[in-house]
Amino acid sequence: MHWSAYEIFSVISGVVLLIGAVIPGVTLKDRLAMVVAGVFFAGYGWYVAGQTSGTYTFSVLIFIIPFAGVGYAIYAVVKSRRDRSNSQ
Repeated sequence: MHWSAYEIFSVISGVVLLIGAVIPGVTLKDRLAMVVAGVFFAGYGWYVAGQTSGTYTFSVLIFIIPFAGVGYAIYAVVKSRRDRSNSQ
């Protein structure tokens, strides 16, 4: 296996999204999206690391999407709790 920064970061991105999916208060839709994206990122990074030939590309989005996804999940949880406390 050949591990470069892109493969490693793709796997880390997948793990970050999978961890973000277990944040309490995240909606089912957001949780499902984070799990699917997390499995995809981790799987693609692992798959490419195992290749011995060919050309594979990684978008710069692998550096942005995971952290934006977790940030959005945290924002949604905080907003939901704030709305719930204001309605009581």
